[in-house]
Amino acid sequence: MKQSARGFTLLEVLIAIAIFALLGLGSYRMLHSVLNTDEATRRHELQLREVVRAFAVLEQDLAQAGARPVRDGYADLRPALLGEAEPATLEFTRLGWRNPLGSPRSAWQRVRWQLTGSTLERQYWSVLDQAVDSAPRPQQVLSEVQNLQLRYLDDDGTWLSAWPPNEDGSDPQQRLLQLPRAVEVSFEHPRYGLLTRVLRLPDNPPKQNAAQAPALEGDGPDAGTPDEVPAT
Repeated sequence: MKQSARGFTLLEVLIAIAIFALLGLGSYRMLHSVLNTDEATRRHELQLREVVRAFAVLEQDLAQAGARPVRDGYADLRPALLGEAEPATLEFTRLGWRNPLGSPRSAWQRVRWQLTGSTLERQYWSVLDQAVDSAPRPQQVLSEVQNLQLRYLDDDGTWLSAWPPNEDGSDPQQRLLQLPRAVEVSFEHPRYGLLTRVLRLPDNPPKQNAAQAPALEGDGPDAGTPDEVPAT
């Protein structure tokens, strides 16, 4: 005797659909969580890479700092390294400015690091001894920075909040050429909190040569104009 074939009842179909729906919902939530975690990891990695890059660029600048004072747009001499406390600003002359196009300019470069709003900026001039209209060119290095602080280590091992140090009876020319042994950089980042690095300057910093040096005494008729330096 043949048995009649049976299909699924409506209740069984509804139960199967409910089970598949629960499995699909669980899989979607798991996949969504994995994607969110991956996105957060990538975002954290990018922020960490930007912080590391900012310190690396500043360290590279300071590693090539040299004893080369400059004149500003009003023919006043500025020290080879000038550090101001309020607001925290670091300005100095560095060697090693690449010149792949062979432009008629010096291998020295005047740079300034400062906090503009919440952005850590690196500014540089296209000339060393500046004219009145010589404006720096800004480069944004790191965003979301707060409370930038700078300190300078002198030859006696003392940390100073500004540079050059104010020493009574010191030689003015030597003061223009003097460089600290190291610079301490501190700032606050919203993700990593307070970050502090001590960056060492060269033990034997490069010196200016006669062709590139500004007149350290007196004001000549060409004071305040860019140096004519042969291409390097």
